[in-house]
Amino acid sequence: MIILTLALCVPFSASAESADVPAVIDAQLHFRPIVQTHGVEFRWFRWNKPKDFVSYEIRRADDQAAAKYVEAASTVAATTNRYSTNFSERLDKGVYFYRLCIVTKTKRICSANKAVTIKIGLPEGEKKKLALTEEPVVKINEAPAGQLTLRVDRDIQGNAVLSWTPMDASFGIKFYKPVRSQNNPNLSYPNDGYLAHVLDLARTSYVDQRTPQGTTFYRVCAVSLQNQVYCGNVAVVD
Repeated sequence: MIILTLALCVPFSASAESADVPAVIDAQLHFRPIVQTHGVEFRWFRWNKPKDFVSYEIRRADDQAAAKYVEAASTVAATTNRYSTNFSERLDKGVYFYRLCIVTKTKRICSANKAVTIKIGLPEGEKKKLALTEEPVVKINEAPAGQLTLRVDRDIQGNAVLSWTPMDASFGIKFYKPVRSQNNPNLSYPNDGYLAHVLDLARTSYVDQRTPQGTTFYRVCAVSLQNQVYCGNVAVVD
């Protein structure tokens, strides 16, 4: 169980989406964790090129395999305020992997992974309270029948091959987001890490060349010009 703690003059928004720009890793990017009993605080230096700045993103992966790839980690918070240089989050017992990404007009500059280990679980009463009060970050709309219908097959290399039916043009879709999870059978965008940002709406297929071992859930979501999220059926591969 996780709680976001907003400790900023202008708060982060949870799972905000930024422009689709290529990600590059800068291992020297300052991103310092301060581990606490039930959580972590991060601090970093303000980006010094204001004209190029778009936003900060905090990305978190809950397993080491997903942590290897920027795209596989979930964006848990984001802000367009260049002066916001700290973020904190309440965490249950476990190991978590974080990156800071600075989104500019031409690229997404991401730090190396910072592993955070929480050794003591949240108090039981706090967990129950969270379970009652947690709400989805974004309302997820079910796609109309026959749209975003996903099929997943494996090729001879064992990769998952996704193919889906398109959304009708009347919905004003601006991109597709195939998503993947091994622990959430009701996955969706932006709550789960996406595999690709598909701007070409004529493209309705994707090959997951990093298909993990074991049961894996896939789904395709579409985002409209009004930032409405539509998701199709969930497909499972073993």
